[in-house]
Amino acid sequence: MDVSEDLGTALMLENDRVRIWEHRVPAGSTGPMHLHRRPYFSVVVRGSSGDTVDADGKALEHFTLEPGTALWIGSETLPQTHALHNTGDDEILIVTTELR
Repeated sequence: MDVSEDLGTALMLENDRVRIWEHRVPAGSTGPMHLHRRPYFSVVVRGSSGDTVDADGKALEHFTLEPGTALWIGSETLPQTHALHNTGDDEILIVTTELR
């Protein structure tokens, strides 16, 4: 399975300080496998529930999403390799800001 450092489905902004990604995952689908090397935060725009999964599709964590929630991931838990599986009935849209 290919693993990318592209943290979303579209790069919105990149400069010497941040990369900002839009990450969309349709209901019932799994997004691309990706690798986080740097601290980041994600803001939930839309969605209800999902799993982070490993390269074999095994669920690492199940979570409930609430639009407007911000999630911080610091260097103490990195690197991380996973994909986002949408277990809800609506599209997941998350905006992730990676700190450089």
